[in-house]
Amino acid sequence: MSLINPFKALRPIQKLASKISTPNPKYFKNLKSYPKFGYLKILTSKNLTQSKKYFKNMKSKKIINKEIKDCYYIYKVSNKNHRQIGIIGKIDLNKYDNKNILGHEETFKNRVSERKKQILNISTQIGPIYTAYKQNKYLQNFLIKITKSKPIYSFKSLDKFNHQVWIVDKEKNQKSLKKLINRINKIYICDGHHRIQGMINSNKKISPMIIAFPHNQIQILDYNRVLKSKLRIEKIFNIISKNFIIKKIKNNSKSLKKGNMEMYANHQWYSLKQIKNNNKLDVTTLHENIISKIKVNKIEFISGINGSNILKRLVNSKKFDIAFKLFPTNISSVMKIADKKKFMPPKSTWFHPKPLDGLICSEL
Repeated sequence: MSLINPFKALRPIQKLASKISTPNPKYFKNLKSYPKFGYLKILTSKNLTQSKKYFKNMKSKKIINKEIKDCYYIYKVSNKNHRQIGIIGKIDLNKYDNKNILGHEETFKNRVSERKKQILNISTQIGPIYTAYKQNKYLQNFLIKITKSKPIYSFKSLDKFNHQVWIVDKEKNQKSLKKLINRINKIYICDGHHRIQGMINSNKKISPMIIAFPHNQIQILDYNRVLKSKLRIEKIFNIISKNFIIKKIKNNSKSLKKGNMEMYANHQWYSLKQIKNNNKLDVTTLHENIISKIKVNKIEFISGINGSNILKRLVNSKKFDIAFKLFPTNISSVMKIADKKKFMPPKSTWFHPKPLDGLICSEL
């Protein structure tokens, strides 16, 4: 059995695909201004009963339908500056966290529980878990060849990326693709640790749906933090100064370097430089040397897609006391961490762009 296997997807009719599918809700700067339709309505609803009813209604009206036979799905997400081509299939959950399928991030218990309830509520995984594999030129050439044919879906979504899907249903093509997939020795979980842990905790026999991209096509953006502390800001600065040189700067840097961080507090940007380099990832250093020591009672994670001004606005609004801007971790570091069976703090990486939710789904 291959690491990635074909399956019968649940997917929307072509004319409604662009309306039903949705980017991650964090892509919306003002979520309230968007009409709640399709999977965006399911993802953002806090009422599980209503979500289940709405999902069943989409199925009964034949807006979404199940594939007749097992297939692989080739997914391309692109804009004028970037392109990624991935394979959507299913994995064996028993192989997770061993030599073949590896994670890299710790999880929050409450978030795992939320994801578990959401998935079990409609008995469907509505978006693939984002994974990486070490680039293989033969596999990539095969995927590029597939993408020269007509896709089953092709449109620009609200995330301003083009999303295209091809179906690999012919036996000959499936055999060729499976042979190339068999050359993949490891799959690295990039985004979806809470979902996959939720599936494990469900005690059900579930084969998660994943999308696997070659590592050399993957982009990671900064994933920043804003937080509120029980301590006064002067005390926080004293704690930070034990491990970092704090220096005022006019504006946040657009070319932040590895090993340096930036901080916003008291209507002022600061650079933070380690007094003694510990050779750890910046996000790990932040959590070990600052966040774990300043009695945080509220924290939010802000992806780089929203820029730096949002960090400033959130602190100036007094909802938070302080913000930290980080240099993004690269994919090679993520894979090394996973290979060593080590873990980064939760929400350490923001992979961009992402496949849409609701375009290719998998019933449990």
